[in-house]
Amino acid sequence: MARGMLSSAEMDVLKKNPYVEDVNRQRILYTYEFKCFFMEQYLAGKRPVDIFRQAGFDVPMLGEKRIERATARWRAMYAANGMEALRGPVKANIKKKSAARTKTINAQADDADNRDCNKDCNKYDQQDVAVKLEELMADVTAYENRVRQLEKVTMELTDRMKVLEKRANELLIEKEVLHKVSRASRMDRKNRPQNAVLYQFIREAVEACPEYANVKRLCEALNISASGYYAYCKS
Repeated sequence: MARGMLSSAEMDVLKKNPYVEDVNRQRILYTYEFKCFFMEQYLAGKRPVDIFRQAGFDVPMLGEKRIERATARWRAMYAANGMEALRGPVKANIKKKSAARTKTINAQADDADNRDCNKDCNKYDQQDVAVKLEELMADVTAYENRVRQLEKVTMELTDRMKVLEKRANELLIEKEVLHKVSRASRMDRKNRPQNAVLYQFIREAVEACPEYANVKRLCEALNISASGYYAYCKS
């Protein structure tokens, strides 16, 4: 029965369980070993009904309300004084269970844990591996796409840096040529240097640094024609 008084048949079933110290129509007295076992499993994260079922109890017969009340009571006792509090008051009319009971409890618990472990492993192998693998493959694909995006951005930035570096060197050469022109102008204050002199300045810059000397830009900076410069070089 789910709640209320237990029947004689139910009491007979419960008395055969090694985890039961005593039982009457209204109350079930569980052993101290079972209470300790229950708290260990409960603290490990198992549900109360699963712990009772693992211990061989018929959960529908006990009723979830009875299990909830026992759980609340044992939790409070454990919080107050640890496992020792689960012993409860000593009663003279209750016989102590022998050491064989403890051995039986541990053996049953180990067997139940092994069965649960095998069941969980099989379930994991059959149901979760494919899902986990699919998730991992999706993550790998996402990471690979991200790496390709970063590689593309890196290449674009590298190309941009090369362009800026080249332009900076071109400006440096223009500055040097303009400095020569300015110095030549100071030497001859009445006249601007002749085009032939300006062409020579450009030619010197090209010979000194052909990679960055931009003839077109240099000619524009000096207000002379590029075609005139190339004609000067051929002469």
